[in-house]
Amino acid sequence: MTEKDVILSLDIGTTNIKLAAINKNGETVSLQKRTLRLQCPEPGHQEICPSELWTDIEALFRLSTKGLESRIAAVGISTHRSTFITWERGTDQFLHNFITWADKRTQKMCDDWNNSYVTRICQTILYGIGKIVGSTHMVCAANFKVVPANVQMRFKWVMENIPSAQALYNQGNLCFGTLDTWLIYKLTGKATWATDYSNAAATGIYDMWAGKWCPVMTWVFGNPIGSLPEVVDSNALFGYISPELDLGCSDIPIHGVVADQQASVIGNCLFEEGDVKLSLGTGLACDRLTASYAHPVALSVYPQIAWKLKGAGIYYMAESMTMETRGKYLDWLVSSNLVTDLKQIDTIALSVKSSDTPHFVKIDAIDDRSIEEFMEEKGSNCTNAHYVRAVMEAHAFRSKVVLDDVFDFYGLPDKIVVDGGASSSAFILETLSALMGLDVYRSNCAEGALMGAFFVSGLGLNWWHTFEDIELPQQVTLISPLDCDRVKLLEKFDKWKTFVKF
Repeated sequence: MTEKDVILSLDIGTTNIKLAAINKNGETVSLQKRTLRLQCPEPGHQEICPSELWTDIEALFRLSTKGLESRIAAVGISTHRSTFITWERGTDQFLHNFITWADKRTQKMCDDWNNSYVTRICQTILYGIGKIVGSTHMVCAANFKVVPANVQMRFKWVMENIPSAQALYNQGNLCFGTLDTWLIYKLTGKATWATDYSNAAATGIYDMWAGKWCPVMTWVFGNPIGSLPEVVDSNALFGYISPELDLGCSDIPIHGVVADQQASVIGNCLFEEGDVKLSLGTGLACDRLTASYAHPVALSVYPQIAWKLKGAGIYYMAESMTMETRGKYLDWLVSSNLVTDLKQIDTIALSVKSSDTPHFVKIDAIDDRSIEEFMEEKGSNCTNAHYVRAVMEAHAFRSKVVLDDVFDFYGLPDKIVVDGGASSSAFILETLSALMGLDVYRSNCAEGALMGAFFVSGLGLNWWHTFEDIELPQQVTLISPLDCDRVKLLEKFDKWKTFVKF
């Protein structure tokens, strides 16, 4: 009998859909991917058509399973967080497209709620009581800010703007699901309606201290709690691939589900309290594992559930991130004709001195306008190389801001592991190492989220009993700090912060 030694690991990121067949030794047997098709029907709206997404997933499964049917032991899933859809229970009839985490249709609703007198008064009272009685939970609630990236306000928008949503809920037939929940529901032939702890916690309506959907939060925002899925362990058995589907495999267990940022932490073999990973991808995020300690919500750092394994307690992490789509600035360098090939950026950035480089005022604001609109201290001597170096330095500076938010609370770690598309730039990482005065390691694990879903699924199969049992080596490269005057670099960082108002 052929050994079942392969896990199919599915990752739906913000830009790509990937499906990898990974064997027991951590070797990728096959990797298939497609671009995630996004729709922007109105300014500020960002959606995914579920029919198109399912067509792409079916195609990836058929390609990935070819010749491996007898070797597939399980499926693991990683998805980006807080993108959701609603549908009619027991059917495939969705009420609307997926509304992604980057959708801004509820920005004004969030601002109005955060700035209302009622909210401010209630949060002030909560904060005072929380401090007096020593309740981290109450302090977190007092610091809580609603943002469009979390689910609650977008779900409120659905309930108020899509009449069939309220009608189905009144009948007890409304189902809510983030990407992972919908995938599980589809893959199991509508047999399983569930999510894991890491995805639930990222919605903003899950009480990670009580371990349940928050009745107060769902009531405040009009999110019907009866429409929310069951929350189970990350390495639980989520059901089996339905034989009615044309995927090239069936009756295969789904044994691991974890959110993408958490999956990337796991995929980079960061399992211990104090481990830190910085992601320089579509977004910019710093995650620090905090074990059994849930970080109290602050203005820029908040708790997340890293994972919850069978027979063990919740494992938390503290996270600081920017919601802007930062990865686009690399493509923007090309579209602005500053570089012709992204492989050139390090060489170009190093061709001029930092002291000659104007400050890039705010890379968060990059769009189709000319670069001159984002620069200060422009001069006739500024060349494309000056602009490129300014952009790259600004990215390192913004990374330091995110890292400082976390380190101001926890202190400096021994090292930082960095992944994501922009980590391919040695210049950014060398500048960051010089700024932080820390060892910076570039991850050589090109598919961290896929590996994370693979590891969690392997735990579900009992290939390993704990993360510590995984003996695969961590794939990292130490980056030397930029050869520069660190004092002057920090002075430039402070000046940059002044201009961008951090």
